This record gives sequence, C-alpha cells and structure tokens, in this order.
Amino acid sequence: MNNLMNRLIPIALLTLSPAAFAEEDLRALLKELSNQVSELKNQAKQSEQRIHELESKLQQNELEKRQAKTAATATTAPIEPAKPTKPAVTAGDVKDSFKIPGTDTSIGFGGYVKLDANYSNIGMGRDKLGNQHLVLGQIPIGADRLGERSRSTFHAKESRFWLKSFTPSSWGDINTFLELDLLGAADTFNYTPRLRHAYGSIGNFLAGQTWTTLLNTSAIPDTLDPTGPVGALLYGRQPQIRWTQPFTVAGAPLEFQVAAESPRSRLWAAPANKIAADGYGFAYEDTLRYPDIVARLNYNPDWGSLSISGVGRQIRYVTLKTKDAQEDWGGAVSLAGRINTFGLDNLRFMLNYGDALGRYAAVNAFEDAALDATGRLRLVNTYGGLVAYQHWWDKSWRSTVGYGFVKADQPSFVTGEMNRQAQSLTVNLLWSPVPQTTFGVEYIYVTRQRVDGETGDLHRLQASARFNF
Repeated sequence: MNNLMNRLIPIALLTLSPAAFAEEDLRALLKELSNQVSELKNQAKQSEQRIHELESKLQQNELEKRQAKTAATATTAPIEPAKPTKPAVTAGDVKDSFKIPGTDTSIGFGGYVKLDANYSNIGMGRDKLGNQHLVLGQIPIGADRLGERSRSTFHAKESRFWLKSFTPSSWGDINTFLELDLLGAADTFNYTPRLRHAYGSIGNFLAGQTWTTLLNTSAIPDTLDPTGPVGALLYGRQPQIRWTQPFTVAGAPLEFQVAAESPRSRLWAAPANKIAADGYGFAYEDTLRYPDIVARLNYNPDWGSLSISGVGRQIRYVTLKTKDAQEDWGGAVSLAGRINTFGLDNLRFMLNYGDALGRYAAVNAFEDAALDATGRLRLVNTYGGLVAYQHWWDKSWRSTVGYGFVKADQPSFVTGEMNRQAQSLTVNLLWSPVPQTTFGVEYIYVTRQRVDGETGDLHRLQASARFNF
C-alpha cells in the first residue's frame, strides 16, 4: 500500500505542474508589460516636456527677430512728425463770447428778433416813423388830424444784431462793439439797416459812435417803445471820443467821464428868413467849429446808480447869401439815476434843464435856438423830466408805469407849428417765461401843445414779441 502511494504522488505532481507553471509565467508577463507601459508613459511625458520647451524657445527666437527688425527699421526709416492737434474752442473772457483758437481775443455775437404790433387812435401820415415808434413832433394837430383816424402798424424793424470783441493787452483791455437795427427808413415796409453803435476802447479811452455821455442809460425805463416817455433825454448815439476815470472818495465808487462829441445845431427861423426847413419846421446847421463838450460824474453804490452830467455847446448859423455868422454858447445839465426799492423793484428818473438842451430833449420836437426876422439868434430854455417805477410781480412778470414832461420857453417871435410842451403816460405788462424771450403789451398816452395853443394827442396800444439770440 505504501509502495502504491509513493508511486501515485509523483504521478499527480507531474499532472498538476504545467497549469501551475503557466499561471506563474502569465503573471510575470503581465508584470513586465505593466513595467513597459509605465516606462512608455514616462518617456511620453518627457517628450511632451521637451516639445513644450522647444516651442517656447522657438517663440522667443521669433520675438527677438521681430524686435531686431523693428529696431533696424526705426534707425533707417525717416521719422514722421507728429500731427499738430487743433486748439480747442473755449469760453471767452467776457459774457456771451468765445475765444478765437490760438489767440487771447474773445468774440461774441447776438441780438434779437422783435415784432411790434401797434394800434393808434390816429395815424401820423404816410411813410412816417411815428407810426412805428413815438415821434413827438409827428402827432397830428388841428387840420392835420383830418382823415388820419385809427391805424394799425406791424413791423419787425427794431430787430437788432451785434458783434463784440475783447482782447487783453499791456495798455488795458481792448474792446469793440458793432450794432445794427433796421430802422434806417421811414416807410414801414423798407427794412434799411441803420448803424446804432460802432466803437472801440482801450483801457479808459473810447472812440466811435455810442450813447451820448450826457445820458445815464441806467435811468432808461423798461418800455416796449424804443424812444421811451417824453421828458427823457433823447436816447441819442453820436460819434465821440471819451475818457473814463474811475476813482473812490471815502470808499465810495465814483467815475468821471469827459467827451468831445459830434456837434449839430437845430434852429427855428422866422418865415422872413426863408430858411429851408424839414418837415418839423427845423433847419440844421453843420458849419460848427467846436465839438459838444460833455462831462458826467457817476456814483454807483450797491443800491443803484446816480449821475450828474453837463454839456457845453456852440450854437451857430451862417447865412447862405452874406455868409454872416450868428453864434452863441449854451449848455444843459441832467440829473438821473436808478434807485433799487423792494426786491427787484426800482425807481428811475431824469431831470434836465438848459438853454442848449433842444436837440437832446426829444425826437424832433424842440430847437436849440431861434432866429428872428432880422437874423438875430436867441437860445431857447428847455426843461423836462421823467419818473418811472418798475414792479416785478414775480421772476418772470414785470410792469413799468412812467410819466414824462417837457417844455420850452419859446421866444415871443416864435410862431406857427413849434412845440411849447408835451406830456406822456406809459403803462406796460411784460412776461419773460425764459430769459431769451419777452412778450408784452403797453399803453401810451401822449399830448403835445404848440405855441399857437393847438393841441394833439395820441393813444397807442402796442404788443411785442422779442426773441434773443
């Protein structure tokens, strides 16, 4: 038995050994394959890293080549100059202006368009400025009123355009101002440009055409009619040279102005002199030797403006046939101002007197001197004034009520159609919904009396629309 078992065991081992050995070989093979896969992964990773390093080096080389090429081009190619930038347009140094690029000069332009619609109880006649704005001497009297009943007039002739400039300099500020309107012709439908202002100034010196120095413009009432109430100084503009000197006294701001202005004599002559006269009965003399010398002292406190002004004039006439000259010196004074009262309200006034005031007193109403039948020249005393109160209902609505009076002490030999006195009343209501516009309605009553006692009056209702630009 034991012998048998000893024989069978070796046979069994021989039978099982091939399967055992095959499994062991398979395991060894799998291990070897796993090792080879790991080695391949490492080699692939190393290869990718090498490729990345080569790509980075290649990019760096390309960048260095481009930089070298750019540097070489920059050293050999011509350098193009930089294009100049255009100076910017900026706001000017004065209101409503802009600077000319590249300069210190500020310029500005503006004006307004205005429509006036007048309804009068009587017409002034055909092609008369008095139908468009108040001209005292054209109000019909006596027989002149026949056939001249109520009249309507529409026009835009008061529309204006202005241009100004400002330039600083070592001599003082240089200013210029030019303004035109369309009131150059009397007939309603003729829009002829008319020069209002044309002047320049440097520092305290002014030369050109502008308001007469006799007139304090701060005292002009706010009315739709551009001539204002009677009794005011004529809103005259004339050629002149002027010096303005500011100074202070005890801390009070004062200003002294002196000017030489264009002269002109307005004369009335007795019919025996046979002097050619205009439609108002006046003869004008321009053979004058001396300018009108005007001076004004201004006081400008916080509560308003006050001024006293005076003019000295030579009134002269030369006969056409004999060349004999009649001449005399006269003058006039004016006290005017504006006083702020409550809120925006203010009171404006003018008081004027003189024996050479005539031409400055009103539009074509009074003479400077009268010539009697023998040709003797006599100056005419004239005096007048106005007072106007402006009330602001709110920031956009305002009203002005004004009264004016003017009278001339006419010599006894003056007859016919010359004026002795006149009065006016003005009431208005103005609305400015925005600063650039003003709409308003105004009532004007004017009466005038001639030396022969005849009187005439005017009732006028005026509506206006104004648009500033």
